[in-house]
Amino acid sequence: MILVGTLHSLTIASSAITNPDSAINQKACAQELIAQSPVPTSAQPTSITSPASSQIPTSDTALLFQNDRYAVRVFREGDRAYLNIYDKANQTQKLNKVPVSITPANNPKKDQTKYIATIGNQQFTVTINPQGFSKLIILQGGTVVYQQVSNQIEIARQIPGISDQSEPPNPTRELIGTLFSNYAKLTLFALMFSMGIHWTFEDVVWLWKQPSLLLRSLFSVFVAVPLFAILALFIPGLTVPERIGIGAMIACPGAPMIPFKSIKAGGNVKFVASLQFAVCVLAIFSIPLIAVILAQFYPNQAWLSPDEIAKQIFFAQVLPMGLGVLLAQYAPKVAEDLLEPMTKIAKFLLLLLAIVLLVVSLEKVVNAGFPAYLAMGSIAIASLACGHFLGGSHVENQTVLAYATVTRNAGLALLLVTLNFPNLDYVKGGIINTLITYALIAAIVSIPYTTWRKRNLVADEKSF
Repeated sequence: MILVGTLHSLTIASSAITNPDSAINQKACAQELIAQSPVPTSAQPTSITSPASSQIPTSDTALLFQNDRYAVRVFREGDRAYLNIYDKANQTQKLNKVPVSITPANNPKKDQTKYIATIGNQQFTVTINPQGFSKLIILQGGTVVYQQVSNQIEIARQIPGISDQSEPPNPTRELIGTLFSNYAKLTLFALMFSMGIHWTFEDVVWLWKQPSLLLRSLFSVFVAVPLFAILALFIPGLTVPERIGIGAMIACPGAPMIPFKSIKAGGNVKFVASLQFAVCVLAIFSIPLIAVILAQFYPNQAWLSPDEIAKQIFFAQVLPMGLGVLLAQYAPKVAEDLLEPMTKIAKFLLLLLAIVLLVVSLEKVVNAGFPAYLAMGSIAIASLACGHFLGGSHVENQTVLAYATVTRNAGLALLLVTLNFPNLDYVKGGIINTLITYALIAAIVSIPYTTWRKRNLVADEKSF
């Protein structure tokens, strides 16, 4: 159910996608990407130095990656495609602006695109597929002399003429997308506001008066889950989009449905209010930090704008929630009158949005594959157990912390992905599918726990 936030960040993040030469892009490119430097007129190997990031062009680059030996760039100049390969070990340009032949993907959603450059008896083959796997193969006289699959992708973009082109703009589709995005924003705002009008200042600050529970809660939500994810990401068979999507999800706590689930399962109302508010505010600082740590496991350098994250969190979560709290504090009668209708409206909007997202993405979720299910399921189970046991001896606190730990915010996750990986056109769809898959798996894993907690709640009520 946390999918409601996913589309909310599309508009905010769009500037990072549509402006590939922005400061975000330039920062994202590693300083060692020598293959992007302006090529000399001679095609012979030359010794060069790394250009400053501000001198690195990206708008004409279709593919850029590094491995343990080479930095590789496929780019367009005019109507032709060329290949640069820089030998990092010898600090020489192995290939300078060598024309390539292109074998396009038969199925752009499944197959690889291949670029081949030939010089004498040497053949250089570079491939990229929608799963984010790139390959460099060097043949000499028909014999493989070098092959590397585990590359660090920096750019994998769709450049007209040298890679699979995206579909032409469709005004009707764009209008539907805009309407649906605005609908998602309205849904999220209604959800957060409807939560806030349940709470007063006393509820919001409750956790800060419980230092032991506060520390355990922050550890469970902000520290334990990333540790579980780091272990799970060593599972073989995960694709690049799956690794990026999982990392983004576990970095982003504070999903808007946590309070509703927690209270329905008998959670401590004051703990729910205080923890949700604290998590939303502290995410401004925690998300960039976790992103830097997790980026060590992904094919890109971490770069995250704290201003963008702060803006996203404030307008999407803190503002509507804060307005609700202020209303409950200073106009309790108005808040009481709005409580039931706002809650019903928010849940109805969310239900419609969830149905649409499930219909659109169900096929991708079903075909995610065993490694993805194993990784996501393991993280979800470990997170749920961690939150439960760190909740202390009070049953109502265990329930709240368990849900807050396992359920992550898909809207913030999409923003995190967009700002860090604005040039990965080939894997963007796979990343978004991973966010949705993770959300569903976390929800499924929580079902037995929810059933158990509700049964205990009913038993306790009968005992009284």
